[in-house]
Amino acid sequence: MRASFRPLAPGETDVELLTLATSAGCAVTAGSWALAGLPLPRCAFHSITGCPCPTCGATRCLLALVHGHPLAALAWNPMAFAAIAILIPLNIYSALVLAGRLPRARLSLGPAEGRFLRLASFLLLAANWAYEVHHGV
Repeated sequence: MRASFRPLAPGETDVELLTLATSAGCAVTAGSWALAGLPLPRCAFHSITGCPCPTCGATRCLLALVHGHPLAALAWNPMAFAAIAILIPLNIYSALVLAGRLPRARLSLGPAEGRFLRLASFLLLAANWAYEVHHGV
């Protein structure tokens, strides 16, 4: 694995802009949903099977964090908690890079490292799902 800082190459996907735009869009959508007083969406997978899906509890995790209850958020969905914890500094980094027109941080992975990351991601998702099934999220 090799880390580097470099300008955005011509034709390269602007990951920082996508990250910030997606986060902003989700925040606006969630805020509008809450202001409209709409009920929380139901999980279709859970409604059909009676079993939680791998992302069940993510909305309740976010709500617990917004209300200042990090331990409750962690209990609802550990993987969503970790994703939110990573997303906050990633959004700050993205905003700074875009505002300052700074070089972008990039990782270059070899084939073996890519396979390892895919396998590790799958195993973490499976472990999170097992946690949710066991705890009845």
